[in-house]
Amino acid sequence: MSTKRSGSRIPSAASHRNDTASTFSTNESTTGSRQRQSKRDEAIRKKLESELSKKKTGSKRVRQTRKIAGTVSALRPAQALTVKENMLVIEASQLMAAKRSDCVLVVDEDDHLSGIFTAKDLAYRVVAESLDARDTTVAKIMTKGPMCVTSDTSATDALNLMVSRGFRHLPVCNEEGDIFGLLDITKCLYEALDKMERAFGSSRKLYDALEGVEKEWTNSPIQLVQYMEALRDKMECPDLNSVLDGLAPAEVSVKTNVRDVARMMKEYHTTAVLVTDRDGLAGIFTTKDVVLRVIAAGLHPENCSVVRVMTPHPDTASPQMSIMDALRKMHGK
Repeated sequence: MSTKRSGSRIPSAASHRNDTASTFSTNESTTGSRQRQSKRDEAIRKKLESELSKKKTGSKRVRQTRKIAGTVSALRPAQALTVKENMLVIEASQLMAAKRSDCVLVVDEDDHLSGIFTAKDLAYRVVAESLDARDTTVAKIMTKGPMCVTSDTSATDALNLMVSRGFRHLPVCNEEGDIFGLLDITKCLYEALDKMERAFGSSRKLYDALEGVEKEWTNSPIQLVQYMEALRDKMECPDLNSVLDGLAPAEVSVKTNVRDVARMMKEYHTTAVLVTDRDGLAGIFTTKDVVLRVIAAGLHPENCSVVRVMTPHPDTASPQMSIMDALRKMHGK
């Protein structure tokens, strides 16, 4: 008596091996393409560092101050790269690329702060506007007279200023405009991440314990159960869904040139775009890439397809991933 199989076919051991091999091959290809891009990045940096060592271009300026708890000095401002107003944009970009920075402070003839120039400015004000980085000075496109704080400014006030005004970088100066350092809100965030993780680690254990107690107390008075639920909910770390705005991210095709990508960045008020092909997500391209892989490398934005300079096969996260896990994943890069 024969039996006819119905429904979906049960995968054979051979097909399972093929699927596994295919997945391994894809992962290997992804890793390989990233490694090749990293090697190209390092080659560019080494070349720039070699060229910069032959001439005096830019400097790191910082004045040591005593750290006082609760003030900007306690946030440990980083040393700031400084350039003169008459430096060409391509030279500033090469300095930023060599020093792994996405920001330089611009000083006048008296070495006082006169402006700030960032990777975002390069993308928005130079590349998107079709200006020639080899013939444009930093003074023409920098943000003039940037807001700054002193080392004894309240740390909370400084961070609130950066968040409310959308500043990633905040110069630290004295009343005369002498530069002491530079605050980077991303650096401040990641330095606080360790403290947050320690707190979350202990909270997680208590959260799990509360969840277990709650299950055992199902027959307890409703007020007690509600209190336990409220306490547990407050201790739960929010996920990425809580910060997503529901808007689709900026996307470009692999054939789009860098100038048009920069124009889209400016239009969408973003510093990163997703690069897609027929198979979906192919890469990601940021304003930092504009600095290192395009301008500092001597490429022409209007003739350079984004596929040449993007980061291929970027890591992704689900909306359900906790913010803590997402920050940890990004910090590991």
